[in-house]
Amino acid sequence: MTAPYFSPVQRLPLSVAQINALYQLATVAGAEILTIYRDERLWQTTAKADQSPVTAADIRSSDILVAGLAHILDCPVVSEEALPDYQERKDWPLYWLIDPIDGTREFLDRSDEFVINIALMWHQQPVFGLLYKPTTGKAWWGGEGLGAYSGTPAGSRPLPMARVANRLIALGSRRSTWMGAWRDQLTDAGYSVHTESLGSALKFARLAEGDADLYPRLGLTCEWDTAAPQAILAQTGGAIVQWDGQPLVYGKEDILNPHFIAVRDKSLLSVLIFNGAKAPS
Repeated sequence: MTAPYFSPVQRLPLSVAQINALYQLATVAGAEILTIYRDERLWQTTAKADQSPVTAADIRSSDILVAGLAHILDCPVVSEEALPDYQERKDWPLYWLIDPIDGTREFLDRSDEFVINIALMWHQQPVFGLLYKPTTGKAWWGGEGLGAYSGTPAGSRPLPMARVANRLIALGSRRSTWMGAWRDQLTDAGYSVHTESLGSALKFARLAEGDADLYPRLGLTCEWDTAAPQAILAQTGGAIVQWDGQPLVYGKEDILNPHFIAVRDKSLLSVLIFNGAKAPS
């Protein structure tokens, strides 16, 4: 195993060549996902213990990513479809955290709104993240000491720094109710709030691109759902925090996240958090 180098200022151990290789690995996994996606006979859909769906595409993508990541940076991998025992992983200082298909329900609905999530974790915090959309080949990536970008490594553009306007776009899933103290807080502060539905971690990508402003999450998610987006948003002036303002905690025995709020611009947190906004129970 080759030990990654960490400087006191920059903890990101990925070179440009490694990021290119990571994108190429995502395209390989994405191609396998699309092969299965286009032929429903190959889906082999089953339900996990929590009744969330899993398909042959989830498993195949996980297998490709777990095998390939070791050739980019040789450290352990935590995958939604291959979760190591907590006693084995709890003291890992460096590891990959991946969701082979974020948006399996969107996959099953044939909405095209699903992505691959890949995060690099350092002492239980994401220091690099990449999202990859198989149906378009577009990626979003960023990390400490790197900045944030979208497109492909061969044709990338920097993601814009956050700016907030009075008209806000809030994103959620198609099951969102769009109600809660968070909306009242924004309205009372003089903002107008408009809502749009979108599947998977593409909501975070919209925030990072500056096309939306907040994502109030009032349901359960897992660590692999938020780690890569958090690393990207941190580089564009955004944030993902719990509703009490505390950061998300990673590397837990229970990999579920609490409810959270993701914002394009951290200045919104002064309205949503410090003025007492609460997520509904």
